[in-house]
Order: sequence, then C-alpha cells, then structure tokens
Amino acid sequence: MQIRTTTTELRHFQPTDLEVVYQIGCQPTIVTQLNMAAFQSRQEAQSFLTMLMNDANAWAIVDRATQLVQGLLMLAPTLGADGQSVAAYELSFAILPVYQRRGIISAVLPITMQVYAQETGVTTFNAACFLTNQASQASLQKAQFEKTYQAQLPAYLGGQQVQYYRRKVHPFKS
Repeated sequence: MQIRTTTTELRHFQPTDLEVVYQIGCQPTIVTQLNMAAFQSRQEAQSFLTMLMNDANAWAIVDRATQLVQGLLMLAPTLGADGQSVAAYELSFAILPVYQRRGIISAVLPITMQVYAQETGVTTFNAACFLTNQASQASLQKAQFEKTYQAQLPAYLGGQQVQYYRRKVHPFKS
C-alpha cells in the first residue's frame, strides 16, 4: 500500500525510527492526547516501536523532501457484527510539536482513507478527541469528518469528555 501527498508520504516504521518514537512518547502534550503515559525509558520507546513495526496499520508520517518523520498515524480495525470482517477503522495520530499547525493531518487523512477504501473496501473511519484538543478537532473537520456524539471516558481511562467523529468515503474506481 502506497500513501503519498505532494509533500508527505506514509511508510511503515523502521528500527531507525527509535529516536523519533522516543520524542513522540516523551512529549506530555502528545501522550496526554493519546491517553497514554509518557515513556520513562528508551526501552519503553523500543517496545512501542516494535509494536508499531509489527502493525500493518501503523504509519510513520514522513516529509518527502527531508525524509524526516513528523509524526504517526495508526488505524485500528473495528470488527463487524460477524466478529471477523472489518467494518471500520479508528484513527489515531500525533505530530511532533515542531511540525504542528502545518496542515499535515488534514492533508494526509483524506488520501489515507481513500487508499484504505480502495485496498480494503472499508469506507467508514472513526476518530475521537478530547474536548480540550481543539487542534485535532479542527484537523478532523478540515478532513470532512462529522461530529457524531460526545461521551465521558470511565475514570480508569482518565474521565475526560471525548468528541467522536465519523467519515464515510467512496473509493475511486480504477
């Protein structure tokens, strides 16, 4: 699967991405929004990188000109009623602070969803943002996601209010 915009490409994670994964996982503003604890060691970053490398739906967001990793995009399959087929994908993303507010996510999401729809036939994409994460909400809305509902996470997940989003895409015919 090849996913590219004019300035960005998505590729699978590689062992050489350890430093950038460590940077992402140590940024309080990023890990808070991903609802995960910050890395306490490079070993934790290595374990997370290994998980990313083993996940076919985890992507490094790379600047095409510099080949620098700017962030990550993960798509988690949501199973259908039969418990086997994929009915939708849940999106999660993070951009390093130095690259934020450049429109990277709002440019990458539409092409990613289009490629996934063509390759897998899955046309429904979901995302969730804390109400405090206005930048991610704006990115999702620029990518034509629609608000679906709000909910409060249980206390063991932090208890924050979350806004859920959904977008359906129609694959291009080849």
